[in-house]
Amino acid sequence: MSGPKTSRYTLTVEQRRVLAEQRKIEKRKAIAYENIKTNMKRLLKMKGIFHSDKTVALELKDRKGTDNGFFSKMTELDELINHVRSISENLSSDDVDYLEEISNKVGKHKIKANQLLEEITDISSKNEYELKMNLSSDIDKGNSTSFVDVVHTNKKSHVDEFREKICLELASLCKKEILSSEYKLKIEEIIEKFNNIADENFLKNYYSLTITPLIKQCNKILTDYTIYQKEFEKLYTEYRALCELYYFIPQKYQCTYQDITMLKKEIKRINDLITQQEEQKYISESLDEIMEEMGYSVLGSREITKKNGKHFHNELYSYAKGAAVNITYSSDGKITMELGGTDTSDRIPDENEAYILCQHMESFCKDFKEIEKQLLFKGIIVKERICLLPPTQDYAQIINTSEYNTDVDIEKVESKKQCREIKKLKLMRRE
Repeated sequence: MSGPKTSRYTLTVEQRRVLAEQRKIEKRKAIAYENIKTNMKRLLKMKGIFHSDKTVALELKDRKGTDNGFFSKMTELDELINHVRSISENLSSDDVDYLEEISNKVGKHKIKANQLLEEITDISSKNEYELKMNLSSDIDKGNSTSFVDVVHTNKKSHVDEFREKICLELASLCKKEILSSEYKLKIEEIIEKFNNIADENFLKNYYSLTITPLIKQCNKILTDYTIYQKEFEKLYTEYRALCELYYFIPQKYQCTYQDITMLKKEIKRINDLITQQEEQKYISESLDEIMEEMGYSVLGSREITKKNGKHFHNELYSYAKGAAVNITYSSDGKITMELGGTDTSDRIPDENEAYILCQHMESFCKDFKEIEKQLLFKGIIVKERICLLPPTQDYAQIINTSEYNTDVDIEKVESKKQCREIKKLKLMRRE
């Protein structure tokens, strides 16, 4: 039974549970780190949203003696962001419970920051309106003003009022953090073009054909985000954490029902793939350990990818002088063990070499049984026995060691010198 042996191995229920628990802990840590990083990035981004609104608030306070609480809320937001930064920077703990505790704290602070963001946005809109009214009143009285945005000193026409209303609506959309930079850039370009249209008919056509569809798209995104925000953020954080942990390139997703469905499928695909890869990795590493514990030393290895995309990894182990065991790991989970003579060229063994190799095959039979016994101790069992070929000269082969990456000198098979050594090897293995 000791010709080439090909099998598929799998894990016991208990060993699979152990690996799953290890993956679960690593995944929890990765999600906590990703959640902290993402929320911190969002918080820092908030600080730059109200740059122009500060100018409005200062002008209004100078004119009316109030900013409607704008700078008080901004100070509160800054303090909150600085606090989150202090607890989230330089995290290096492997304690998953501690990381999740920090992640939860940051998440709660982000919710508070979002509330402040909405309050500041409302105050900013109020300030802008009050300042415009104040400036209009001053203009009507013939007073001068220093505010750079005042360009009209006469009463606005209904076209100008319509243009101002639409531009204010677009400007309000532009402040929405949820909208992507692409949408915001498009809105800014449309505002500029809309302000430069003089013809009333062209203005209304441009509004109907270009602006109205854009506003609908943006409002759809905002509405979907409100509906799906919580589920999307949880899934997207998990997805990005998995990509970071397992070296995938993350793709961009939007907060929509369709993208949430796609995210669920992608997360499942990654988890299934990693589960399979880690189980196969555990099996190959366990087999390597067993071979070395049984006295086999690694002679070399190689990687092969066929034209059909199938990948093979080979490990070459010492067995006897001029003989080695080649273990082939296939990308479909098959593991093949073959014993052969060693040389630096591709050739067929001669009659003497075939006889010697056949004796080695018979001797390797006992080792193979012990290998599978040790695999069982590590929670690895046979899933499928594909073939166990007999130790006949038909399966004698020469392994071309020049095709392997090796760091040691490998002795070539020498049939004339090895009959006595074979007898000695048999005696030693019986003992």
